[in-house]
Amino acid sequence: MGDVSRQGELTPTVAWLFAPAFLCLVLPARSAVAAYGAGPVGVVAVMTLFVLPLSYAVPPGRALWARCRDPLLVVQAVLTYVPFVVFGQDWFVGLAGLLGGLLLLTVGAPASWVLFGAVLLLEGILRADGSWSLTIWALTGPANMALALFGLVRLADLVHDMHTTQAELVAMAVARQRLRGAALLREAIGDRLQAVTAHGKAALALITDSPGQARDRLIEAAGITRQALDQVRVTVARDDRAHGPPEAGREGDTADGIQHGIQGGTVAPQVARMVLVVVLCAFSAQTLVNVLETAADVAAKVGACTVIVTVGALQLRHTRDRRDGVRPQGWVWTFTAQTLLSVASVWVFDEVNLLGMAGFAAGSAMLLVPGRWAWAAFGAISLMAGTTMVAYSTYGLYDAVYAATGTAAYGLVVYGLSRLTDLALRVETAHRELAGNAVVRERARVARDTHDLLGLGLSAVALKCDLVVRLIDRDDARARNELEQLLRIIAESRDEVLSVTEDVRGHLSFLHELATARDALAAAGVEVRTDLPVVPIPPPIDEVLATVLREGITNVLRHAAAKWCAIRLSATDEAVRLRITNDGARPSEAAGTGLDNLRARVGALSGRLTAADDGAGRFDLAVEIPLVL
Repeated sequence: MGDVSRQGELTPTVAWLFAPAFLCLVLPARSAVAAYGAGPVGVVAVMTLFVLPLSYAVPPGRALWARCRDPLLVVQAVLTYVPFVVFGQDWFVGLAGLLGGLLLLTVGAPASWVLFGAVLLLEGILRADGSWSLTIWALTGPANMALALFGLVRLADLVHDMHTTQAELVAMAVARQRLRGAALLREAIGDRLQAVTAHGKAALALITDSPGQARDRLIEAAGITRQALDQVRVTVARDDRAHGPPEAGREGDTADGIQHGIQGGTVAPQVARMVLVVVLCAFSAQTLVNVLETAADVAAKVGACTVIVTVGALQLRHTRDRRDGVRPQGWVWTFTAQTLLSVASVWVFDEVNLLGMAGFAAGSAMLLVPGRWAWAAFGAISLMAGTTMVAYSTYGLYDAVYAATGTAAYGLVVYGLSRLTDLALRVETAHRELAGNAVVRERARVARDTHDLLGLGLSAVALKCDLVVRLIDRDDARARNELEQLLRIIAESRDEVLSVTEDVRGHLSFLHELATARDALAAAGVEVRTDLPVVPIPPPIDEVLATVLREGITNVLRHAAAKWCAIRLSATDEAVRLRITNDGARPSEAAGTGLDNLRARVGALSGRLTAADDGAGRFDLAVEIPLVL
């Protein structure tokens, strides 16, 4: 993302200020016009019309609107249309847009847009006097006000959502990936473990009466277990290769859920773009109507109309090309041209109504000028509009304030709606990327935990089956005991399948894993040598050591032809050390994904893992983790 994105990033607090600021800048000008046409009563009427929109524009007022939406809309409607009864067609044009904006904000679509259209239609009917210019004003004025209010409030909503809904979207994406992972592991392991359990129970019942059938059952169970062990690795690896990082819009990934989450409570990019274009066109149309009615001659009318079209086109370029944090090429020249056309053309064509376009230049200043200079340029253009108006004014300071506040108000509208479109697109993309990255991390976690947590249990099951086959008819009592342990290990393995996909496993215990390791090594005929003084180990370190021990013993069983395996644990005030040594390493097979996973786990605790062989078949796996992190 370019520097514009970083320097102009909106926070929720700043975003909430745009709508109230717009209303507060528009209020004095509208009150002054009402005072000129309707006296003090008109000023009071205008001020009361702004109360409810301001209450919705600030966050604390939303609670009241949530409880009393319909009565408040009725009140706003009464305040909107009673002045027409009192003052007739002399009443100020455009204030019905406040009611239209509240309808768009508080009523669900498409009903809100129908009601908004009804407000515009009613305004046109009430203003029907045969004047084409008043008719256009009657339609564009309320539309401009309504969409500006709607867009600026939704801008704040969008920024707020961007900061608060990421965790929800990530959780949704991760949940979908967990469902996929659970289905894959059930396919790879679940049915096989159930079959192994059935064979184990049948063998337990057949040991005495049918030892041959018991052996056959256990040989088949051992084969199924080894298939499960191989299949789970292949399945998880295939899932990684087949899916990779999720792409926006791809079938079966997270796009549908993310898209729903983005558009459910805020403005979709298409709506944001439509609001911006309509407001720019409506405001340009208002200025155009004024120029056509007041310009001195045809040349002035043509020249002024050319200025309006050019300034509007430059604004669309500034808004469109500023997306993704990139300023449009040559923006200094186009921004300068837009500013000069908005202000200097007033003198060229002797047409003060062209100052209405200065709000576009003020908005572009906020979009394009870097850092704090943006506010300086914004203020300078507003001040320039005010001082230019003085030369043409009848009321001096009043007209200057009117022009300056109007320029500032619509500068905020142009900037806010441009950012709304920009943010809507960026948030949609960012949320998809965020959720996609979460899916990748979750997929990596499932693959890592599958390798680290299930390997030893499944290896132990297979080895137990082999051991019991050898014990039948030689030591049936021990065979039954080993079979009972086998069924317990299978049950634990089935629980671990669930823990991998749900990420709800409890704390792994080093001592528990040590007992499992001894049992598995003994079943494989490997002598176990231990040096394990009783030392207190913090739970996070204990869990990592348990994982290291599990992976280390799995490697001994799968990759080595060991006769003995030594497990040594020691601790000082500074660190805990674990060392696993065996005499039957196959160095080319002992490294790989498992050790990479372990290095990541140990490194997360600022520890260090080393793995090496002495060239003569002896392999050492050593871990050192500091106690003071």
